[in-house]
Amino acid sequence: MQECWHSSIRPKTMFEGIKSFIRDIRIKFDYPRYEKESLAAHRAEAECRFDIGQLQIEVSTIKLQAELTGDQRFGAEITPLRRQIAVLEQESNRIRGQQAILERDYKSELDELYARKKQLIETNEELFAEMKRLQAERSQAHDDLKEAYEDLDDAKDDVDRWYSKSERTPWLFGNGGRKLPKHSPFGQSFGDLEAAKSRRGDAAHEIGECKGRIADIRARQAENKREREQNRAEIGRVSDKIAAVKAARQRMLDLKNEGVQQGPLRQKLRECLSSQADFENQLLVLESQRSALVEETECRLGLREREAAIADLVARKARFMDEFHSEQSKAARLDHHRRQWLAKRG
Repeated sequence: MQECWHSSIRPKTMFEGIKSFIRDIRIKFDYPRYEKESLAAHRAEAECRFDIGQLQIEVSTIKLQAELTGDQRFGAEITPLRRQIAVLEQESNRIRGQQAILERDYKSELDELYARKKQLIETNEELFAEMKRLQAERSQAHDDLKEAYEDLDDAKDDVDRWYSKSERTPWLFGNGGRKLPKHSPFGQSFGDLEAAKSRRGDAAHEIGECKGRIADIRARQAENKREREQNRAEIGRVSDKIAAVKAARQRMLDLKNEGVQQGPLRQKLRECLSSQADFENQLLVLESQRSALVEETECRLGLREREAAIADLVARKARFMDEFHSEQSKAARLDHHRRQWLAKRG
């Protein structure tokens, strides 16, 4: 009786074990969804608890107000100075440009450019002559290829005729299947067949060589074309430089006709640079004073306290988010998810 009782317990225990195993698998499979939702909720809570939006608005407002204070106090002095400095910089650049035009050695520049252009034109003529040579060489290679194909066709016809004749009856000038000699001055022989096959092989070999020559010529033609295009482009660039030098030379002549000279230009440039340096020193002092006033205003309006508050909230938010990934927090979520899942599904 006891033995029967034990045997009825074992199937029930096995069934419960299987059921528990399957339940654990389903819980484990569902957990990533729960983890994703938990992280989203934790992040939303962090955004709410450690919101820095209002502080950032206040910081921007304070900075804008401080900048306006600086402009109101120093803008009337700084703006004209900056404008005067810009005018002097433009004038200095104009003078330097005139000096550069007057100082250039136009004859040497043009001599060098004309020599370069002459060299390029000679190279262009050589490349054009090479192009013509390659065209003629390729035309001859195509003629040789055509002739080789004709020789191949003739040799193939000779082979076909030899086999056809060997099968015809003597009445049709054949050998009627009789045994043929290796060589014979009269009539059909195997020597004739071998000669025809040899011509066929020579023609096929010649065709391969002709095709190789044509491929090589085609590659040299492509290189020649590339070099001619580069040469023409370089001639164009040199021609443009020559035109630019001539235009600058004419500008130099015009300046001289206007009475512009190097000595007065140098003196005028020194005066411009001196005035510019004085204005820049004044601007530096005023901008330093303005920066000090802006910083003082920011401090008075509480900028530093708000920036510190922002930094504190950012740090606390980071710690709060780190807590989510701690082992303790993860274990608690695993336990809560399991209990929640069991409560819903049993």
